Amino acid sequence: MIITKKLIHDYLKKDDEGNIIGRTRALDAVDLDVKAGEFVAILGHNGSGKSTLAKHINALLFPTGGTVEVDGMDTTDESHLWDVRQEAGMVFQDPDNQIIGQVVEEDVGFGPENLGVPTKEIWERVEESLRVVGMYEYRKKSPNHLSGGQKQRVSIAGVIAMHPKCIIFDEPTAMLDPSGRKEVIRAWRRRSTPTRSMSWTRGGSPCRGRRARSSPAWRSSRR
Repeated sequence: MIITKKLIHDYLKKDDEGNIIGRTRALDAVDLDVKAGEFVAILGHNGSGKSTLAKHINALLFPTGGTVEVDGMDTTDESHLWDVRQEAGMVFQDPDNQIIGQVVEEDVGFGPENLGVPTKEIWERVEESLRVVGMYEYRKKSPNHLSGGQKQRVSIAGVIAMHPKCIIFDEPTAMLDPSGRKEVIRAWRRRSTPTRSMSWTRGGSPCRGRRARSSPAWRSSRR
């Protein structure tokens, strides 16, 4: 489902004229193989390259060296760019950076609408996704009136509504209190299936998920 081979990513520092004056290696020869239905926790301290790796899976970043494949598609192949982003949904750390709608159900339906999903099916997906994360009763609410954990669940619903084959969680509970963390963890557990892969990045301390296969980011990163 997700394969990286000798993945390298350098952040370049440039002067005002665009000349490269320095570089920081965030990922150094990372090999990863996530199969359909697996839940993989990627652990590492702050700055170890977890978010950089997550953005490669979603084709928000491209390799300096090595390769990244999602469902058999090379993320550097422009003809597959949107297909990759459709197959690999991503939930960011701060839900306020992901929620754009003024009403919960409209926000969840934004992704499927951009994919060209028929209107009737969009509303079916919106209802299904909100029920999965336990937010259906809030569908007419403004996201501004929700708690942090509720906003993150809406973000997850928005990704689920796009029907991706894998979901990447980039430290989705980092900004939440214990109650909010439990809400988010329950949401992804309800959506786990034998055919859908999930990758979860986490910094600071080990993930407590007993079913997670861990992959320490610091073993392959210098940053």
